[in-house]
Amino acid sequence: MKRIRMLAALLILLTIALAGCSTAKPYKETKFLMDTVIEITAYGPNAEEAVKDAFAEFKRVQRLSDKFDANSQLSQINRAAGVGKMAVDPDLALMIDRSAKMSRLSQGKFDITIGALTELWGVGHKGEYVPSLRDIKQILPLVDYRLIDLDSAHNTVFLTKSGMALDLGGIAKRYAIEKALEKLHGHGIHSALINAGGDISVIGNKPDNTPWRIGLQHPRKADGLLARITLDQWNTVETSGDYQRYFIKDGVRYAHILDPHTGVQPSEIASVTLISKNNSADIRSSAVFVLGIDKGLELLAQYPGTEAIIVGTDGRIIVTPGLGSSVEIEK
Repeated sequence: MKRIRMLAALLILLTIALAGCSTAKPYKETKFLMDTVIEITAYGPNAEEAVKDAFAEFKRVQRLSDKFDANSQLSQINRAAGVGKMAVDPDLALMIDRSAKMSRLSQGKFDITIGALTELWGVGHKGEYVPSLRDIKQILPLVDYRLIDLDSAHNTVFLTKSGMALDLGGIAKRYAIEKALEKLHGHGIHSALINAGGDISVIGNKPDNTPWRIGLQHPRKADGLLARITLDQWNTVETSGDYQRYFIKDGVRYAHILDPHTGVQPSEIASVTLISKNNSADIRSSAVFVLGIDKGLELLAQYPGTEAIIVGTDGRIIVTPGLGSSVEIEK
């Protein structure tokens, strides 16, 4: 049922985004990749070939970074933890390098070495399982981005402590979107929209030259909108929330986003949406989510051109000033 509600919410987003696009015929495909629904819509004479090439990039990044695929390079890195270095694809090395940078800037609140913790919790894969604090504490020493030995010149990775594991869930999808956009641009596409599970990027305006307009799901109303966003000067929307993969047990909500320092779920924020002018912005919405409202806004201030809509678990809605009239909060 949670997956059905998520798909319904994605349809809300797409219905708003594609409304009014009748001036040119689009080519559109939808696939289930990277554990989410991905839809790519493009306009232009090469639209079909462009969309297929864009999806090929999603598949390629997934093959590199899927922790559930025993044959992925990510899984091979994890199996070699404490044993030896692995030669990897340059794109995987770049994802790890970017993650390390984000870890430093967020003081470790974004950390891809969280893999052993996400495996312990297994939110979305273990029913309503809640690990003991003792089990969590045993895992925490394995979570430390500073224990990654990355040689960017030779594209090798070594996890220096046995039992460590990388989880690229916080960056792989956005990276795949970037690579897909490169393919669309390479085919001369000037109008397109990629929706990857609510993470959205656009190229240009709609064919009638009006800006794309999308709906943002309310984190506590499965079929309701929190806001409408006009992408008149923005081209990227990324959201992290406690309503995407979660369960409620004994009145407590347990979501898939974990604090690398405590091993449990942050409790101050329900959702963070970052709206950016830069498709390759290094800041991640999950980092702001874990940091909390005040420290998250401090981190955001280091990224000109990126704004936020934050919903607190207490119901507060914070819209950063730079969004101005581009955002309309639903009443």
